[in-house]
Amino acid sequence: MPVCDLDKRAPLGKKVLGLDVVVWWDRNENEWKVFDDRCPHRLAPLSEGRIDQQGRLQCVYHGWCFGGSGDCKLIPQAPLDGPPVHSFPKACVAVYPSTMQNGIVWFWPNTDPQYKDILTKKKLPYIPELDDPSFSFQMFNRDIPYGYEPYEVLIENLMDPSHVPYAHHGILTPTQPR
Repeated sequence: MPVCDLDKRAPLGKKVLGLDVVVWWDRNENEWKVFDDRCPHRLAPLSEGRIDQQGRLQCVYHGWCFGGSGDCKLIPQAPLDGPPVHSFPKACVAVYPSTMQNGIVWFWPNTDPQYKDILTKKKLPYIPELDDPSFSFQMFNRDIPYGYEPYEVLIENLMDPSHVPYAHHGILTPTQPR
């Protein structure tokens, strides 16, 4: 997700590779986070929630609050003198390893703990021109109704340059008609 399309004040839900994720700014850790877009309590979309006054991701349904590592920081309905139910593992949100590079938030599409540090081991390709202020470019994203499994149709379209002047009319210099 291009950072220019994100708002640090509000979470954003996206479907990526068939996964429902929420991207949000964790002001306590000063970085973008990518979580599973489901509150562990009643499965409400966290993307419909908000960032609370303490900078935590708050569920819109019952107000559960989550820190940047997916840990539940607050269950408003839990008694203060009761057991620390907010610290139970089932109260945590699944977190996708993520990083920001070249103005884009990237994430590893697996929340299994074995991948927690994957982005320190597998480096993203770096494009220095994107960080050079003298280099001009435009960044955008587009939702395309393709899954990652039947990707043959998408790849076939990408590999077929003869469709460009017609399907993407006006984007490139027009060719002379025959």
